[in-house]
Amino acid sequence: MTKSRFFCSVSAMAAVAALGAGGQALAQQSPTQVGEVVVTGSFIRGTPEDAALPVDVISQDDIERQGAPSTLELIKQLSVSSGVLGDTNQFDTRAQGSEGSGSINLRGLGAQRTLVLLNGRRMSPNPFGQAGAGIVDTNTLPTVAIGRVEVLKEGAAATYGSDAIGGVVNFITRTNFDGLEVSGSYRHIDGSKGDYTGGLLWGHTFDNGNILLSAGWQHRSELKVTDRDWAVRPFAENPEGGWSGGSSVTGFLPVAQTPTGAWVPAGAGVLDAGCAPLGGIPVAGALPQCRFHYIEYDNITEAEDRIQLYGEFNADLAEGHRLHVEALYAKTEVPNWKTSPSYLTLQTPTATTNPTVGSLTPAVLRGWFVPANNPGFVAYRAANPGAIPAAATGAHFPGVFYRPLSFGGNPIFDGNEGASEGMRQYEAARVSGSLRGDLPWMGIGYDVAVTYGQETGWRTGYDTVVSRLQLALRGYGSAATGAGGGCTAAETNNFTTNAGNEAIGCYWFNPFSNAFASNAVSGASNPQFSAAAANNPDVIRWFFDQVSTKQTQRIFVTDAVLNGTTGFELPGGEVRWAAGFQFRRDGFESEYNDLSDIDANPCIDTPVTGTGSCAVRNGPLVFLGTGEEADLSRDVWAAFAELSVPVSDAIQVQLAIRYEDYEAVGTTTNPKANVRWQVADWLALRGSVGTTFRGPPLTQLNNSSVTALSFIAGSFRAIDLFGNPDLEPETADNFSLGAIFDVGRFKATVDWWRFDFDNPIVGEPSGSIVNTMFPGGATTRCGTAEYAGLQSRFDFQGACSTATIARVRTQWVNGPKIKTSGIDVLADYDFGEVFGGNLRAGLSATYTLEYKIDDFEVEGVTVEQAYDAAGFLNYQLIATSLPELKGSGYVEYSTGPHNLRFTVNYIDSYVDQRAAITGPGKTIDETWLAEIDYRVLLPWDTTVTLSVDNVFDEDPSFARLDLSYDPFTGSPLGRTFKVGVRKRF
Repeated sequence: MTKSRFFCSVSAMAAVAALGAGGQALAQQSPTQVGEVVVTGSFIRGTPEDAALPVDVISQDDIERQGAPSTLELIKQLSVSSGVLGDTNQFDTRAQGSEGSGSINLRGLGAQRTLVLLNGRRMSPNPFGQAGAGIVDTNTLPTVAIGRVEVLKEGAAATYGSDAIGGVVNFITRTNFDGLEVSGSYRHIDGSKGDYTGGLLWGHTFDNGNILLSAGWQHRSELKVTDRDWAVRPFAENPEGGWSGGSSVTGFLPVAQTPTGAWVPAGAGVLDAGCAPLGGIPVAGALPQCRFHYIEYDNITEAEDRIQLYGEFNADLAEGHRLHVEALYAKTEVPNWKTSPSYLTLQTPTATTNPTVGSLTPAVLRGWFVPANNPGFVAYRAANPGAIPAAATGAHFPGVFYRPLSFGGNPIFDGNEGASEGMRQYEAARVSGSLRGDLPWMGIGYDVAVTYGQETGWRTGYDTVVSRLQLALRGYGSAATGAGGGCTAAETNNFTTNAGNEAIGCYWFNPFSNAFASNAVSGASNPQFSAAAANNPDVIRWFFDQVSTKQTQRIFVTDAVLNGTTGFELPGGEVRWAAGFQFRRDGFESEYNDLSDIDANPCIDTPVTGTGSCAVRNGPLVFLGTGEEADLSRDVWAAFAELSVPVSDAIQVQLAIRYEDYEAVGTTTNPKANVRWQVADWLALRGSVGTTFRGPPLTQLNNSSVTALSFIAGSFRAIDLFGNPDLEPETADNFSLGAIFDVGRFKATVDWWRFDFDNPIVGEPSGSIVNTMFPGGATTRCGTAEYAGLQSRFDFQGACSTATIARVRTQWVNGPKIKTSGIDVLADYDFGEVFGGNLRAGLSATYTLEYKIDDFEVEGVTVEQAYDAAGFLNYQLIATSLPELKGSGYVEYSTGPHNLRFTVNYIDSYVDQRAAITGPGKTIDETWLAEIDYRVLLPWDTTVTLSVDNVFDEDPSFARLDLSYDPFTGSPLGRTFKVGVRKRF
């Protein structure tokens, strides 16, 4: 079992929390006696509450006195946690595709390095969390049933095994609850319909056990980017703020066919005249562009609905033997995830559907062919005399600067102001049972448990099918939404003649601005609009099709622990021990619809030719990659032991060691030692040294890939992240030194910590690969022998240059060494009775001294020089946003049934490390957010809480990112008002 026990009253536990959690101390309404209390960090019975382990305790009562924040809000407020998922952040490769899920990231080491437990047992990871990196979805936790949260802030692989590198967060359910409790809350958010919660909790105790059942529901309303003025900024103010160089209203090259059949330019590049009137920014060039503000189609927060059902049963089967069974079901739905109307066309058609491929001379960027009899071409030429030379018999649209839908929105989604949409859904189930007690000999206790959990994620979106779009541009599009209809097979396979005629079921797609009447977001009218050239939405449905994936992570764990005493006495007491084993089976499955399945549609032309033979298997979509279906599993065996050595009354030593065997990966052994020295009644010192490890997740050992998007050279490009079967476990040496102060009314802890990583499992940094290949945007490294391997990672639409980058290939690797260290400070002071009540104050802070990362090499080339990530944004790097100082302070006054708390949360300023970023936004300013929470205990067992967050209505600090703030650290909501009611029967 992954826990230890001691007996104490709740009032004693309050003192422990005050000592360990500073501003997160707990205070119960009455000192009711409770049963066993779980303390995270040790297997040994009788481990004292003030042991050497740096554990913070946050009680259910304390959470309530802070206004009952959501799990996401609670985690983001922890000073020890940085770079948290939970707010929408589809523009960062470390967060894409996991909208609707949450995480916790101790020390900023990565959420995959924080082990999340429920009642001391493992949970199944989120299948979408950072490409299946092993991140537990904290939104599946049964919020209503949680009684307290314990945060172990040091590496704990010797105790818990893999994933506990940065620490452990243990969510523990309420105990000995009798009766029925009904709760609910509403949070007012300007520009949104607000957030709602509801909960039911029922418990019953009987002579030899108890039962607890809970149901929770949370609703989060949509908040659009356009509902926040600070998020929509002009290009001159924030060029990185959601502006793309590619749009549907873009530049094109008039072309003509020579008598020999070759295609040649028929004049200079032409910029669609609708650009400026529709709100775009013209960009001059040989092939002019039109900057498009895609961010206006996105949301700051997505609409979410979540339910969590939990139940547990405890019974004494016989004297000294107790059965525990618990079950959890959770479901999260994000029904209308919003994104831009369509993606850039980073894959372009082949000669199968585009007659100009291979014959357009001189060579230009790969792209799309539009014949002169396309209705849009005809209307544009008529409305703009002289813009297109008379000799032109078609137009060429360059792929990396073109997307089929932009300013006019996407007409196939109703009520979305032109946005494209998708769906995110998560369904988690977990059951765990344990039997613990005492064996009839030698005072040995036992704990045997079996846990099974799984989380399934569904993700849908839409992307353009390359070959179908090109056919529609040539008049071979289909308006059929189901099987049959549209162009016949004979017609669509006869690409040498133009049979685009609606009478026989073949339809055009018009790529020019005259296809739509106005800007879908601003409403600005389009002077180029031609009703006769408008597009049929059914044609768009035909080539802009749904892609979907279903992925499941599973975990099965068997734990067996024995513990007892050795009979060997030391001056401080008897030496105690624990030992046991663990078996774990990890499983992963992925399923894709045909368009997303690389085996079903391996080639660009497979959807129209039915054949799967091609030199490059990139799938049929213009932007999103394809995946390979998988059914993976592996076994992990572990044996572990622990000793508690009371050297004297003043000196306590804890020793632990764990051996773990990963199937097909290897073995690892990790020791750990903790020491506590009570120097004086008011002062204790503690320290630890040990090694930790994390085995590579199944998905990262698989050769399949996932596709993310990254902002490169003014537009988003595809980043394909592949697995690596040669990955080795990552390891770390961790050290800590601390002091515990208990001076009358003042209690505090100060801890220094350090982690030295070797072989960390990281994704190769795409931004650094691009910057190394094209320093300052130059192309001088193309074709050089030294950079040939790095150049092979790119797919270009033409000659090697930043402008032609379509895709970048990266993979999971064992990366450079990392060393990070810092200081935690927790303090609490009880002023005693003041003005007839009780006054307390406290603070919690973490200061990161360093986060040094060694040189990062890719294909034998150093793409990142060694740097210190502490105090930097770390955009497109392996570290997440990492302000050096993060903390909070509070003052709390209680009198009778009233409790008033004032809290200030602080995040230090940090710097955008990108050399190209200058001026405003280079430094993300420090953040001070004030919060007021009031709780009153009314008659009839009713509790009411009132909260005002962000009292002074501060905007998030400006960052040169898509949303104009950093979702990993900031809050976009502004001042909010929340009321909560809890009634007990």
